[in-house]
Amino acid sequence: MKSKRNSGELDLGRLQSLAEELGNPAPALRFLSKYIAMLPQRVDRIVHALDEHDAEETTTALLSLRISSAMVGAVETEHQCRAMESMIREDHFDDAAHALPTLRQTTDRCVASRTDLIRAAHTRLTRRRGFFHS
Repeated sequence: MKSKRNSGELDLGRLQSLAEELGNPAPALRFLSKYIAMLPQRVDRIVHALDEHDAEETTTALLSLRISSAMVGAVETEHQCRAMESMIREDHFDDAAHALPTLRQTTDRCVASRTDLIRAAHTRLTRRRGFFHS
């Protein structure tokens, strides 16, 4: 069954899978909260690495954001990072730089929706399979 996304931002099924792997939703919810809080700094790291034309640092920063995005279900951000990684591998820094505004818009929407996203995740994770009661 395909999971619904909240506000077009998260595939909560992925976060739920993480909670199930951990056996408790609390660490998954903390991970989501930290993920959202760190988005601006992570995008800034990518911007700086691109400005420096540092392929290794850019790739590392994009990979880190892509993997954590996949874990929380930020599918759009995950896909954008994957595309930018490909651009960097092909030495197309200008194309990757042109993709930055779209990545920033996506992550900015996530940060702006933080309260709603965390609330939706909490509701989804705590009412399924009797994890814990709040």
